Amino acid sequence: MWSRFRSDPEERRDRAIALAAILRAALLVQDSARQGMQNGEASTQTIRSILAMDGNDGIQLFGDISGLRRALALICPLLQRGPGNAQEAELLRYALALLTLGKRLIARHDLAERVRQGIGQAQRQMEHFADPLHPSVTASLAQTYTDAVGKLSPRIIVSGESRYLSNNEDAARIRTLLLAGIRAAVWWRQRGGNLLRLILERRALCQEATALLAANPFNADA
Repeated sequence: MWSRFRSDPEERRDRAIALAAILRAALLVQDSARQGMQNGEASTQTIRSILAMDGNDGIQLFGDISGLRRALALICPLLQRGPGNAQEAELLRYALALLTLGKRLIARHDLAERVRQGIGQAQRQMEHFADPLHPSVTASLAQTYTDAVGKLSPRIIVSGESRYLSNNEDAARIRTLLLAGIRAAVWWRQRGGNLLRLILERRALCQEATALLAANPFNADA
């Protein structure tokens, strides 16, 4: 049994990066639901990760570590002690739902194909607008989320201010960010991730996150 979960350091590092990308998407969902659309570099990197259909390197796929710092800093607390407050509990709920939806999307080839087609359409729009945060791009990706992920369970219920949740552009941005979280969850599984392994290697993942932060000490928008 234990041999199943031995992996090389590069794969474990990638899983730590993927977990940070999932948490970053969840954090941005929280921020957008409470404060409206977030237009920083972290949002840009997060949405770009959806449009990058192929990639074998976590940094190349999800952006540099500076954009993941806020999420990386949460890996140790969440894995070792669990959520310390209501906001962290909500964040963990989002992250676990994204991990589950990523697994179920992989199993539904028809819906996975719908996601690929939707991303292809968004890529063409991206070529035209040259901005991953453009409302047309996020509206397209949000519709892809609704058409494909919306048919899976669990449904993610986002909490926040009604003025943002009921605003069309804010709601589209939130769905797009959730799609980015699922994209990261799919890649996490492609790099050997599953819930049992997450439990067994939580200390090692904490060490990977700490090492990534130490090797990239500069503050940046996250």
